Amino acid sequence: MPRQTTLTTVSAALLVLGTTGVAFAQAQPNCANIADPTARLVCYDRMSTTGQPPAPRAQPQPRVVQPPPAPDPTTVGKDHIPVAPEDRAFDPRQQQVPTDHIGLVVPPLRHVGVVPVRSVPGSNVPVVTLGPAALRPIPGDRWQLSLTLDNNSPRNIDVRIACAFRNGNRVVGDIAVLMRNVRPGDRVATEVAGPPVTDFVDNAPCRVLSPLE
Repeated sequence: MPRQTTLTTVSAALLVLGTTGVAFAQAQPNCANIADPTARLVCYDRMSTTGQPPAPRAQPQPRVVQPPPAPDPTTVGKDHIPVAPEDRAFDPRQQQVPTDHIGLVVPPLRHVGVVPVRSVPGSNVPVVTLGPAALRPIPGDRWQLSLTLDNNSPRNIDVRIACAFRNGNRVVGDIAVLMRNVRPGDRVATEVAGPPVTDFVDNAPCRVLSPLE
């Protein structure tokens, strides 16, 4: 009977040791399961030198982003309260003004240079060349448009030009300009007044109406 008790005790002890060993082995991290190549090599190196794998690194915790504080009605605009017209930001797209038809003007011309006379029969050079128009506001007054024109022909000519003052693609005002008696090979300049500066204008395209040839 004592012999049987001893064997039973030894068997129980071996069973406990075996279970503990399996649990310990299962608790150890497996280097082959590490996805990062560098970390996997470090694990194998640690195993070869100490017999124990390195302790697993703690995973970074996700950062909790706090929502922005609620706006303070005393320090921000109140959308439910109408904004007075004088306090509103200017939006040129909302401007509605009647078109200012200025009509025909005959401004004085200034001689500012000479150009070659190349518009002759058989050439493709136009009779006149209209330079880029320069637009600027006169404070408290009107928009001013500066024009330059070259007479490429061998004769004196009268040139008629049409200009539109525009807010984006909308016409705010228009004007016809007559440049009289431009001499051969002359470059001339002049200025004309457009709509009042209270009307928003951001471009003013011009084109020659006559002569076209």
